[in-house]
Amino acid sequence: MSIDWLHDLEREIDNGKDIYACPAVQRNQWIIGKPLEELKKLAKRTADHKKMAVNIVRLIAKQDAIAGDLFLVPTNIGEEGARGEPQVQWSTVETKDAAEMMRDVRHGPSPFFGMQVVETIEFEGTI
Repeated sequence: MSIDWLHDLEREIDNGKDIYACPAVQRNQWIIGKPLEELKKLAKRTADHKKMAVNIVRLIAKQDAIAGDLFLVPTNIGEEGARGEPQVQWSTVETKDAAEMMRDVRHGPSPFFGMQVVETIEFEGTI
């Protein structure tokens, strides 16, 4: 289940593994756990599609977030996809309290993550 994937992700982050993410082209979708170089290419594609700058972030434990950090919150956790991939819709929020209220709890308390910007990929086209 997708909730199991989220708990595994939380465990890896709590154990000190660096996990990077960036927004995907689709609304409320994020690409999580790819190597940084691959994320740069995917973030560029998203920036070009959305015609705006896109951040690549490092996910951190929610308790390690400091003032100014955003939170990445699973707001809709679905069943796994046809190939076993997790189906999660995400939102970004500014406070831990907002993250607690917005997270999907249909499968029990779902984890959410702090985010620290690693790099910003600029949109280079014309508007």
